[in-house]
Amino acid sequence: MLSNMPQVFAAGAGRASDENGASPQDGPEMFRSIVESSPTPTAVVDGTSFRCLYANAVMRALGLEAGHALSDRFPEASDERMAETLRNGEGARLRITGPEEVSWNLSVAALDGGPSLLVTLHPAESDSTETAHHHAREVSHRVKNTLQLVSSLLTLQTLSAKDPDMRRAFQEACGRIGTVTQAHQRVHAAARGSLVDFGAYLKDACREMESHFAVGGPERRIAVTVEQAMLPVDSVIPLALILNELVGNATKYAYAAGSPGDIEVSLVPRDEGGRRLSVADHGRGLPQGFEVARADSLGMKVARAFAGQLKGKLRAEPNVPGTRFVLDLPF
Repeated sequence: MLSNMPQVFAAGAGRASDENGASPQDGPEMFRSIVESSPTPTAVVDGTSFRCLYANAVMRALGLEAGHALSDRFPEASDERMAETLRNGEGARLRITGPEEVSWNLSVAALDGGPSLLVTLHPAESDSTETAHHHAREVSHRVKNTLQLVSSLLTLQTLSAKDPDMRRAFQEACGRIGTVTQAHQRVHAAARGSLVDFGAYLKDACREMESHFAVGGPERRIAVTVEQAMLPVDSVIPLALILNELVGNATKYAYAAGSPGDIEVSLVPRDEGGRRLSVADHGRGLPQGFEVARADSLGMKVARAFAGQLKGKLRAEPNVPGTRFVLDLPF
């Protein structure tokens, strides 16, 4: 929050000075103008009386102005606590209550060049919000463990299956669960908001698929073109599964057995709005009469179903040579 102030705030040392090592005493008017321009509630407090020397407009709006005692406005920041901070030269951080019972985290550090303190406020999450986030982390961890357990059970079933087709089906199911697990981790790590950077996930997923296909098989290079794509959270897992199916199909069917081949994946904005996911190869092309809407393989059924869930339009077109699958998304 203090990124607009050319200042180093080191909580460990508890002292603040500008980026060149200068203290407020070296240029008090300049330092004061920096404090005033900060978007964060900021004030400089006398280290003896613990009264405000000056505060920026944001802090003044919270009721702390020049001449006011810090403890009068924020009782939790007692004179004793401030004296201890100045005495040991260590930074302090404490929870205080502001106007309308809003909670703040107050950070205080001794300033170089004089017995004064730099005080800043940052909004504090409520206990209920922190508890909710803790519960969300717990639930996410359990979901991840459950998915990994299911994957392990399917792996055991794969090892015990004697029929090659059944073994292959179990392996594909494990792959799909792995895709869901990775996407779930990305969603949970993304944020507490409603958007996820799917572009970053797409790069990571394609890199991992490329490494996976390279083990015990022909070389398959996956070239990725993507701009930052902040997509809705609830679209991540369906889109990840579609990506997995389309890239998997290109890897298995586009090129002759044992032959190397490249796959091109892109996710870019459309001129008319929304985004376009494209998976292309330069292989043998689709069978005569192939139609996305009538393809009966499990992979294509999965891709069609999730494309419909996302209100997208999935189609296949010639790539000359090869094939391109295109999914137009409305978001």
